[in-house]
Amino acid sequence: MINLPELRQKRRGEFWAQILPYTQYIIQSGVAVLTFFLLIAFAAWYTTFVQNIPAGLPVYWIMLVLLTPLTVYGSVRTYMRPADVVFMLPVETQMNTYFASAWRGGMIGKSFWLILLAIVAWPFYVRAAIEPKPLLVLLLCILLLKGVSNYGSWQEMRMEGQRARVGYRVLRYIAIIGLLGAVLWLPLAMAIITLVAGIVIYVICLRLPGKVAVPWERLIAAEKNHAASVMRMLGWFVDVPTGERKVNHRRWLSFIGKRLPWKQEQAFRFLLTRTFIRTELLPTLSRFVVFGIILIVLARESWFGIAVYLLFIILAGMQLTMLRKQHTDTLWLSIYPLPPAARRLETIRLITIVQLVVAIVLWIPIAITGNIAWLIGALIAGLLIVWIQRASLNRKWLRELQLEEEFE
Repeated sequence: MINLPELRQKRRGEFWAQILPYTQYIIQSGVAVLTFFLLIAFAAWYTTFVQNIPAGLPVYWIMLVLLTPLTVYGSVRTYMRPADVVFMLPVETQMNTYFASAWRGGMIGKSFWLILLAIVAWPFYVRAAIEPKPLLVLLLCILLLKGVSNYGSWQEMRMEGQRARVGYRVLRYIAIIGLLGAVLWLPLAMAIITLVAGIVIYVICLRLPGKVAVPWERLIAAEKNHAASVMRMLGWFVDVPTGERKVNHRRWLSFIGKRLPWKQEQAFRFLLTRTFIRTELLPTLSRFVVFGIILIVLARESWFGIAVYLLFIILAGMQLTMLRKQHTDTLWLSIYPLPPAARRLETIRLITIVQLVVAIVLWIPIAITGNIAWLIGALIAGLLIVWIQRASLNRKWLRELQLEEEFE
């Protein structure tokens, strides 16, 4: 008889045993020191900001934007494997004991960050809001919404039809965001009544579509995506196995690749551009840029806003270095007559172009301030960072090629 809770714990340990050895490289890269100084800078800026909150600031909208991502996002790490479809199918009726620890772990882990964010935002909220909710009430409400979102996410995974899953995902986003807004905007008694009524209606709606007991294939695919996401993040600092890549055919962006000249020296750029468009790197970078814009808008009239702007350009460049690892094992690259330096030059060129676009998009909120000195200085510093990262990547790549030639 399989001990399902022990099996999940064993798989969890095996996964983290693969991840933990890479943490030393992350620390050595300077991220820990950079994070420490950023926390100090943020604490100094936030203290000044709370003491001098501008009049008319949309406090409720800011709180809604801050709390929504962690409240809505609901997922669990199941550590499922392809072979489970065969070997664990006989115990399908007992799989709730396997998933119980996953549900608890997902709820506790994500709730910790949600509570931390709410506590950090609390001084701003309580000073700027007209009728702020008590801290304990606010925490209980957002934790309740977090639990409902996790439950809804699991029920979506079990639904049989693709349209039903997509429709209920949209419904969950609308319901959670709407109820969170009700908690922030409405008076306390009305907010609680709306919250309870909304949750009851949403849970009843979740019972309508047909479901399967265990969505084996979807859980396995979701676990592969989770593991690949962790590896992609580690890939910013060190070479790691990336596993299977998820491909999305975004035909509405296909014109970008079609505009490239059909020349031998640009063949690899065509391939890499299509890869960037179709893999998870594009939506990941897009969400990252949107989050950066929100932070810059909130702090655009201070030095902290400039620091956030420059930091996000650096992190965007680190994300884009994932393109360097694309197609390293593609067979046709050794068959087609591409120029020897095409892969390096075209990869660096594409990374630079995308990073420049990110730098300009993130610069727009600073430009709106109208402070000529700040907007010019920020743009020059951002472009300088792009150039420095380009030169650093090129030097590192050439150095590695020289080492490979020496070993050969």
